[in-house]
Amino acid sequence: MKTLLCILIVISFIGCNEIDKSPKKELTKEQKSIIESIVSFADSLGSKSRSSSTMLSKIASIKNNDVEFLHFYRFDMDKFYDDPTPENLLLSLYQPDDFAMLGIQEEGSKSYTLTTEKQNSKWIPCTMMHDFGEKIQNVKAKIPDVENSDFRIFQFEHLYYFTYTTKEGRVYENMRGNVLTPAMMCDRLLMLINLIKEAAEKGDMLYL
Repeated sequence: MKTLLCILIVISFIGCNEIDKSPKKELTKEQKSIIESIVSFADSLGSKSRSSSTMLSKIASIKNNDVEFLHFYRFDMDKFYDDPTPENLLLSLYQPDDFAMLGIQEEGSKSYTLTTEKQNSKWIPCTMMHDFGEKIQNVKAKIPDVENSDFRIFQFEHLYYFTYTTKEGRVYENMRGNVLTPAMMCDRLLMLINLIKEAAEKGDMLYL
């Protein structure tokens, strides 16, 4: 069952585990509804299962004040491939209606990132990523005016990237901290897409 398989996938990123401590924006009614849904789901599932009880109880104990909804985008590979330019790259990023990424602050300095997906009108927890919050904080700390930087996280296949604006213009950054110009990012994405297409033509699948 997809619902059961979706929850409790745990990924650990290199780094510490503390999310952005800057003041969080007040949650919208829809965001509060998402939190209520995933908490209810974890609480219900946790009462029926002994396995993964620690993670389920962690999700079930989430409070609104613990949550920051991160600016998460997906990458439309086909749209970008039609016009692989810096301008179209930004236009190829979109926010999904059925997926969200949350930064969860626990007691003390501990934190984690949780993704959630909408299934049959209900939101359920999917992937718990430890230490991803600290990575986000480290990137934001380098941006002089982060509140006005249009900071975004986007995903291509299994790769995560950041993009934001500086005084010099928009830049992109990968998980290793390498900062790329829009032109460099376009070249990298185009190379990866061509590799994916070449593998598909041979009947293979490329895992990024």
